[in-house]
Amino acid sequence: MTALPFVVALLGFLAFALATDHHHQRRFHRRRTPRAARALRILAWALLVAAFALSLEIWGPIYGPIGWTAALMLAAAATTLSLNLLPDLPRAGKRRE
Repeated sequence: MTALPFVVALLGFLAFALATDHHHQRRFHRRRTPRAARALRILAWALLVAAFALSLEIWGPIYGPIGWTAALMLAAAATTLSLNLLPDLPRAGKRRE
């Protein structure tokens, strides 16, 4: 239960990253539309707010913001490392030899 704010924050940061041209094209092999970018940014902010609400619910009003900040830092680091260090997905229809 205490890992839930981290997971929600991780999804939020992944949505922020996929809202950019670079990461979206690298993962999906196509450019994102401005409408999709806006939707991903709105989703990302909603997930970060939900992570804050979960942190308050789990740890209370004193330690909730501290736990939320820790979850944000861990999620940002995990997102950065995963998007930059994991290999790209192969394109559909192309085989690696």
